[in-house]
Amino acid sequence: ACFAVPLAVAAVLVQFWRPGGGGAHGDLLDTARPMPELVLRQAGDSLSARELFDRRWTLLYWLPAACDQTCEQSLYYMRQVRLALGKDADRVQTVLATDDAPTETLSGWLAREHTAMRLTETDGGLPAFLAESFAAGSAEGWIYVIDPLGNLLMRYASDSEPGDILDDLKHLLKLSRIG
Repeated sequence: ACFAVPLAVAAVLVQFWRPGGGGAHGDLLDTARPMPELVLRQAGDSLSARELFDRRWTLLYWLPAACDQTCEQSLYYMRQVRLALGKDADRVQTVLATDDAPTETLSGWLAREHTAMRLTETDGGLPAFLAESFAAGSAEGWIYVIDPLGNLLMRYASDSEPGDILDDLKHLLKLSRIG
């Protein structure tokens, strides 16, 4: 009985029980998608997507127009999540991408409130790629996670709990040997 009962219980559990919980809090892609080759402009200089995403995990927010309250909240969450990583904060960067030249108001606000955030302009292919990757109608209103190899991995809604994003990012950084 001491030998057979634990084996029988284990066999039943393997067949009928699946542990719940765990897993990612955001929307995870089944297969990571490499970021397309885009022309990006940052502070007047052109750079490739590979140069922007190389060697660091990236939290990216797509800004189609003016930054409203939802946008400001998302950028705040991104900053706080990055800072909450402590010693691993240098492994993560935050990026605000837009298809238009940023207004002076936006640039000034970012310089005051989000000093570590990178502001980039794209050639217009980024929002279509983001929306298509998740079969969504629009790329706006999401925080995207991109790995150091330039692969799009997951996204979070603007109203996601920052603690959920932090948990997932800590898990990724713990398991990752890159970035």
